[in-house]
Amino acid sequence: MYFVELFLKVLPYLLLSIALNIAVTRYFRGRKFNFSLQSQYETIFLAALVGLVSPLPTYAAIPIGLSFLTVGVPFSAIVAFIIASPLMNPTVFFLTATQLGMEMAVVRTLAAFVFAIVGGFISIKVLQYPSQRNPPTEEGQPPIARPLSKEILGNALYMLKFFSLAILLSAAVRALIAPEVIARLLGGNAKVSTLVAIGMGVPFYTCGGSAIPFMQTLMEMGMSKGATLAFFLAGPATKLETLYAYKTMLGTKVLVFFLVLTLVFSYIAGVLYSYV
Repeated sequence: MYFVELFLKVLPYLLLSIALNIAVTRYFRGRKFNFSLQSQYETIFLAALVGLVSPLPTYAAIPIGLSFLTVGVPFSAIVAFIIASPLMNPTVFFLTATQLGMEMAVVRTLAAFVFAIVGGFISIKVLQYPSQRNPPTEEGQPPIARPLSKEILGNALYMLKFFSLAILLSAAVRALIAPEVIARLLGGNAKVSTLVAIGMGVPFYTCGGSAIPFMQTLMEMGMSKGATLAFFLAGPATKLETLYAYKTMLGTKVLVFFLVLTLVFSYIAGVLYSYV
């Protein structure tokens, strides 16, 4: 059965990723960062880099990012940090490299970095800090440290839940959809396949790591690398919790800015990567 085969194949890397995720989370929990530099542009670069290694989902990255305002960090740098955080972290890089290859892991990281920088630069001109929003609440702060055993169990249950769902979906796709259909929709014309991949983020994207087995199956069935990259970049923007976090903590204008920027950038990045 393909589900069991894929699950056993992923399991060793999943266990290692749980350990890596716990280690990175414990390192970042409660740690203070100061992005304030002389140049706003340098601050954007630094914030994007920190976002790439921080294991924060959007709902946690936003209030933590806004807390940097108190030490003089410009809002443009906070935008870069918030964009980068859910797209990449060491655990996602490890899983991408082991399951989809080092090239995809590196390209995915570079694309997330460029995306965050572009978002930060554009926000200088089109956004201001939405001061009418409420200050960050405890709900978005880093979780209080738990005993190691409980943290291991919590991470394992969380990741197994989403990975099992992704593997089940992969098995269903392989059993029910002919490879020729995948190749035609997601492996043919780069402009069309990239658009289809972006649209797939709404029903199929869960989180950066657990989406990998599903993407691996689709790539084996003919999905192009450009469409895969577009899915990884656009997927986080289509999650309901992401939309809710942007709307409630940053306001409608920032939400629209984020959605438009995400869709445009993921499309351009996917099409360009298809031709590399």
